[in-house]
Amino acid sequence: MVDIILGIVEYIGVISFAISGTVIAINKKTDAVGAVVFALLTCFGGGMLRDIVLGITPKILTNREYHYLALTCIGIALICFMLAFVPKTATFISKHSHDFIIDFTDAIGLSVFCVFGIDVALEINANANSVLLIFCGCITGVGGGMLRDICSAEIPFIFRKHIYLIPTLCGAAFYALTYKYIPHLASMLIAIGIIISLRVLAIIFKWNLPVPKGNNSGIKETTCEKELSEIK
Repeated sequence: MVDIILGIVEYIGVISFAISGTVIAINKKTDAVGAVVFALLTCFGGGMLRDIVLGITPKILTNREYHYLALTCIGIALICFMLAFVPKTATFISKHSHDFIIDFTDAIGLSVFCVFGIDVALEINANANSVLLIFCGCITGVGGGMLRDICSAEIPFIFRKHIYLIPTLCGAAFYALTYKYIPHLASMLIAIGIIISLRVLAIIFKWNLPVPKGNNSGIKETTCEKELSEIK
């Protein structure tokens, strides 16, 4: 029963990240290949970074379960991409509402991949210390989004809009420090709940860390700077 629940949660994370990656690709006017690559990067980029740190071959290349997840990701990306050619859907995605889609799906994917990143670290080293576990959780959660944003020529989302790393750190820390003392599934689901709750609150109340204010006259304002101006 626990394995079934974990499997469902993992697929929810993949679907969420695949949607957020594809919506960004659509808004960046990429082709179908770009949409698939953005979706795969968002879903599995962080896991590949984690596996490299742990000194193992990335699971996406060797694990059959991950192959199925990757196929699901590709399927979701292609479906979302094709929907962008449907007039009503295309208009919906191109309007400001696409931010909500990205934020909401990103929050779910972030939380799920964060806790699964810690699980992978525990599989490799059952006695791993809390610092390593928290790092693996965070890099799995945010790493793919960072690679996606770099490929889309943007400052990574984690550095610029609505506190992103802090909820991940809180959820990862809770899971890493409690999985030994309370049931595994309960610890995981609470950690997921912490990350999603903090992300949603940050989005609703526009919580942002302070950024320096200076006179940048003569310097062309970037897309990221425009976004920051809008949310202040």
